[in-house]
Amino acid sequence: MPIRIRGLWIHMAIIVLAALTIYPIVFMVVNAFKTGAETAASPFALPLHPLFNNFKLALQATWPAYRQSAFIVGVSVFGMLSSALLASYAFARLQFREREMLFYVVFGLLLIPPFLTLIPLFLEIKNLGLLDTPWGLILPYIAGGQAFAIFILRSFIRAIPEDLFEAARIDGAHDLRLFWHIAVPLSVPILITLAVLNVVGLWSDYILPSLVLNSAHETVAMAIANFVPPPQAPSINAFNQQLAAFTLSSIPLGVLFLFLMRYFVAGITSGALKM
Repeated sequence: MPIRIRGLWIHMAIIVLAALTIYPIVFMVVNAFKTGAETAASPFALPLHPLFNNFKLALQATWPAYRQSAFIVGVSVFGMLSSALLASYAFARLQFREREMLFYVVFGLLLIPPFLTLIPLFLEIKNLGLLDTPWGLILPYIAGGQAFAIFILRSFIRAIPEDLFEAARIDGAHDLRLFWHIAVPLSVPILITLAVLNVVGLWSDYILPSLVLNSAHETVAMAIANFVPPPQAPSINAFNQQLAAFTLSSIPLGVLFLFLMRYFVAGITSGALKM
């Protein structure tokens, strides 16, 4: 097959896959502006008269959950990255006995499917008295994201030229200063990449919050799953209002990625080169 024809087929395959990926998002947004009757009549058509009231009702029903999710995700990601960066620096730059063995123990945690630890994790949260509190999610989130973050950050920090650390040691810098002034600034792109990946995962997590929190402290994912339209709204529009709630919940992630896309791509490429 000529190279030009093969390249054409590859581009066509990419276009088809991109269309299949984007279509559910388009379907969600388009039907969020419809009434239930319009969706039932033609779910794939554009709305004749966009109904913005769906978004108003969806936001009223889910707004308290946004503050709860923002607090849980923000504290969890900050705590996870802070502790993982410290551990990664220790594994990459400090010399101590059984360093490699401890790292492989941490790496082995990546091989355990998360659903196998769900019941023991719930029992531990319950025994610690953390049910129906944000910390019942924050602490497991911080601990659960450590293994992958340490694996990535250790490889990145080990690839930093040793000359930078030697020059700082000659000037009298100790390990804490080396960490703060060399490792941290150079790790910003990969930290942003890990932050974006974890924010997306934690923001949309439903299983653990539904086990730990009650409806009074629900997250965005729980609020959307338990969405009930207000009594004054026609029940036939409930599906469309729920789609509006899904659309609204994806906006913070889209804005986050839009502003951090440059750093996200830089972190992905630099991490790939240094692995």
